[in-house]
Amino acid sequence: MIYDEEIAPHRAEINRLNGEIMEKLEARVSVSKKIAAVKRRYEKPVVDKAREQVVLDQVRTRARESGLNPEGVERVFRAIIDLCVEAEEQA
Repeated sequence: MIYDEEIAPHRAEINRLNGEIMEKLEARVSVSKKIAAVKRRYEKPVVDKAREQVVLDQVRTRARESGLNPEGVERVFRAIIDLCVEAEEQA
């Protein structure tokens, strides 16, 4: 078997997983916009540092349990939180 043949199914799986990740990001942003509407009704700020910390603590714990690098997972989730904050601010 040559390199391209051997790696092709793995790349196809990565592409499929990327699609699933995009679907989850779209859903998370959609929920964030709903949260923004509630925050506006109650005159709450968009950014909730305490809630962000809870989320980051949860994902770091899950990362450790899964054998993933907690710092790397936290970086990913900080980027996701930033994306959702932007969506809330624009909603």
